[in-house]
Amino acid sequence: MSGSDDDMSNGGSQVGSTPKNNGGVMNLSGGIISEDEWERFAKAEGTRFPPCQYSPGLAVWDESGRSGVALVGDSIDAFSPDIGPGALSGLDPETGEEKEVEVTDNDNTSLGAKLEQYQKHHAPEIAALIRLARFGAPYQYNQPHRADRVLKKLWTANVAMRLILSKLTFGLIQPPCIILSQNSDLTFRQVMNRADRTTVLLKSVLLSLLALWTKKFFKLTL
Repeated sequence: MSGSDDDMSNGGSQVGSTPKNNGGVMNLSGGIISEDEWERFAKAEGTRFPPCQYSPGLAVWDESGRSGVALVGDSIDAFSPDIGPGALSGLDPETGEEKEVEVTDNDNTSLGAKLEQYQKHHAPEIAALIRLARFGAPYQYNQPHRADRVLKKLWTANVAMRLILSKLTFGLIQPPCIILSQNSDLTFRQVMNRADRTTVLLKSVLLSLLALWTKKFFKLTL
């Protein structure tokens, strides 16, 4: 199957035809990409993912409480596309956005009150999800900068230490948040709260040891 002589003379092409190459590079769709465009593409720095972020306000409603708007799903937060927590949070059965904002004729609760309840419940959960995305595995891309390589080693040591301490204490010290997040029975707030308690405990132990060492050191010097 081929185009007519008129089509070919005008530089057009049809399915199955063989387009001419006028000094450019032919792409798979049959068009021509110029050398300048290939050079521009090769020299482009590419895009950068923005930091994980979210909207602190999830809903608005009027004074009467009869009308309003709620943010749901990906309109609430932004992540790098490969992490997946945005989609997972949207599929979370705990959210139940449609049930929370649904108002029936037999319901005495206004839409505004429903939206306020929705925002009050979900805003802390979204904030915890953002913290998890930021600190759970921040160096998974093997960032090339020297500082990132050093920080990745420190992060790896922190994760390994928490995991080992969790095993040794039979769960008294919680495992790292990236491990806790795999527990489907925990909400994002519960995951980060447990991780924060472990952080406070480890800092308290470290400061206590430092205080004892300092006291002993000054006692010896005096």
